[in-house]
Amino acid sequence: MPTAKTKTQTQEAQTKAEEAFHSAEEAVLESVDTLKKQAKDSLEDSSEKIKSASLKAENVIKERPLLSIGCAFLAGWAVSKILK
Repeated sequence: MPTAKTKTQTQEAQTKAEEAFHSAEEAVLESVDTLKKQAKDSLEDSSEKIKSASLKAENVIKERPLLSIGCAFLAGWAVSKILK
């Protein structure tokens, strides 16, 4: 038969385990939130860089359309040679 002392020790151990579980849960949730924020910031930064590069490419194409067509033709020709 369990004694009162054993029951108390069991309850204390269970309480400590529950507290540890809740602390771990909070730490995981905080880590997930931090990772989400970092991913969102990284995605926004990358998106801005892509938009900037697209605008630069667009400006080059508008300024030098024949050169752009020639480069596109050469790139297509090179890819076709590589794939053969």
